[in-house]
Amino acid sequence: MTLLIAIAAPAPTPDGARLYANSCASCHAPEKLGTKDGPSLRGIGLARVDFYLITGRMPAAVPWLQVGHRERRTGQQLSLGEIRALENYLAPTVAGGPDIPVVFAGHDLERGRRLYAANCEHCHAATGEGGALGQLTWAPSLRHVTIDVVADAIRAGPGEMPRFGEQQFAQDDLNDVAAYVANLPDESRRDVPPFRSTGPVPEGAAGYLAVIVLVAFVFTFWRVDTPALEREEAVRRDEGGGVEGM
Repeated sequence: MTLLIAIAAPAPTPDGARLYANSCASCHAPEKLGTKDGPSLRGIGLARVDFYLITGRMPAAVPWLQVGHRERRTGQQLSLGEIRALENYLAPTVAGGPDIPVVFAGHDLERGRRLYAANCEHCHAATGEGGALGQLTWAPSLRHVTIDVVADAIRAGPGEMPRFGEQQFAQDDLNDVAAYVANLPDESRRDVPPFRSTGPVPEGAAGYLAVIVLVAFVFTFWRVDTPALEREEAVRRDEGGGVEGM
């Protein structure tokens, strides 16, 4: 009978304060004001907290190093129950920033595609693969993310991503674009028409290639069409020298 009672008993509710002390305080400080190893949590909003916890970026592997979607068996990513307990504990501290968004049913995926093309694909690429943005910054891949994670990111603006509030993305906009991103087809790259923007990496490569081709073209025709004497005279004029006989 004792064994049956133990099996039927519900699991204890995670203690948010203890979770914070064990997993967060060393970087964000017991007072949540931040340290050299982590920023302050005051007023950042639950949407930001939820994004970092749900994606496994927090608790950090080491200070300032975020690794998304770490495996649960490593003991680093918190369970959903622990995440909710930690969020409840931090709610008074982070109040003032964006709350965890709610995504409603009835999505218009075609409208979401247009919103994505106008606001997102220049960093995350038309296929959602992401890419380098320069100066060691990176737009992450959006492949296989959940609709809630997309909505969190839109409202919180983590990392280099801009924050889209109600004025930029109304509730209907949030519903549609989050649903579109969460349902990106595996073969979406085949649907990208020629010359459509595909993100920073391919566009950057194309730009470098275009510059190289242009320089090679100009250099080749300048050498072929300009006689040697005229080239020498042109160089002298550019260097401030004169030409014999003048």
